[in-house]
Amino acid sequence: MGSKSLCITYLLWLIGGWIGLHHFYLRRDRHAFVWWCTFGGVFGLGWFRDLWRIPSYVESANEGQAFIEYYTSLLRTRQKPYFNITRFAGQLAVGWFFGLLATLTISEEFHSDHFYVRAIIVPFAVAVGVHLVGNIGREQVTLTSCLKGSYPLLLLFLSDPNMLTYMSLLSTIMAQRNRDFRRTPDKQRGFHTRVFILAFAGSLIITMWCSFLYFNASVTTEDGETIKLRDSIDNFFNSRVWKDFKETLRNIYEDAKVRGWQNVWNDFVKAMDPEGEENAYQVLGVDPNASSEEITKTYRKLVRVWHPDKHRNKDTEGDAAETFMKIQKAYETLSKIKARRSRKNEQSRRD
Repeated sequence: MGSKSLCITYLLWLIGGWIGLHHFYLRRDRHAFVWWCTFGGVFGLGWFRDLWRIPSYVESANEGQAFIEYYTSLLRTRQKPYFNITRFAGQLAVGWFFGLLATLTISEEFHSDHFYVRAIIVPFAVAVGVHLVGNIGREQVTLTSCLKGSYPLLLLFLSDPNMLTYMSLLSTIMAQRNRDFRRTPDKQRGFHTRVFILAFAGSLIITMWCSFLYFNASVTTEDGETIKLRDSIDNFFNSRVWKDFKETLRNIYEDAKVRGWQNVWNDFVKAMDPEGEENAYQVLGVDPNASSEEITKTYRKLVRVWHPDKHRNKDTEGDAAETFMKIQKAYETLSKIKARRSRKNEQSRRD
């Protein structure tokens, strides 16, 4: 295993840190997976913390002489790792998140007929999340200790809306009580094996999200009626908006076959009005073919009408000032565009 570079780690953190790319590079696969499925370590908090934690991660991955001596002294002088509030919070958050995802995966209709399924799956998902964070880096916890914390509260708080919080908290406490040093290194797996394991785990998470979106996700109409997301999507594909959109795409495709994709793209960019030219013509009320002199003449006339000094009334002062600023901006926009095109045409004639 080659030595890991601090610079490369920071580069990967910058470009792919939200999906745990730097942790994968350092062979911290559990860490990488947690970052991927919790959007950068609980919505970017973990990613930001890595900014000053990366040097210690690299040192641990390289197993330099100084780190080995420090870690060996810990094994000799302590029975278990120091308590870490960040790890505790991470176990609590990921355990709760996995439990929530497991809850959302099972449809309400299925749950009403088979309530015991959630009673089995949800505490297990909580324990898996707590166990996953507890085994990151040089520490380890057993899945059994996590399960001992997630299942006992099930009967007491089965219908409590805070059940997931209680489960995650007790499971985390039990895991912390039984935490230990990782005294033997993890099995060194090959690149393809690591990718396969992460892809498999990631596919499970994606499948659970898809199950939630299909079975449980819903939208609420303006009348207060709740409609399943899957039904609303079916209705959308039968709507007039979607049919018009498909017709527009078909027309664009047919036009591109005749005129070429570059011309179609140019028309699209022009229609987007990136420089605000079309809007400027509308604000000044002039024709797009108007000369610079005509634009200036119209601009001066509008300025005299909408100048703030002529609108002292409190009811119209604000609107007048806003209109005046729009006129100023529109004139500046058209002046720059006309001047640039004039220089370009002059240069073309010289060439």
